[in-house]
Amino acid sequence: MTRRGLVPGLFLLPAVAGAFFLGGAATAGGTPHCDGVIKEYGDAERSGAMKPGETCDLYDFADGRSAGTRTYDQQKKAQEEEASDDWLAGGLLLAYGLAGLSVAVLRAPPTVTGKPGAP
Repeated sequence: MTRRGLVPGLFLLPAVAGAFFLGGAATAGGTPHCDGVIKEYGDAERSGAMKPGETCDLYDFADGRSAGTRTYDQQKKAQEEEASDDWLAGGLLLAYGLAGLSVAVLRAPPTVTGKPGAP
């Protein structure tokens, strides 16, 4: 691969990552989602969307240890903060990638066509 194709490709990676983060932030719904375990009536357990008044037991799934609990309101606030972080990171990555990509493409040396040494 030539320098002409490599440099724009390196700026395309952060642009794609930025678009991914922005997409995740844009589709974050208003309902808190528990990635851990919600204990329901009796011994029933589930994960997924939370309802007001429920508590989510958070787990570190790598080692199975409890990472604490969050109420409905705490989980909603945590997800809103995560979405705002994703908006910022996604915007910065996308802006960096697109700016670098445009500079790399516009400032690239012209391609030479024809045979070497031809007038």
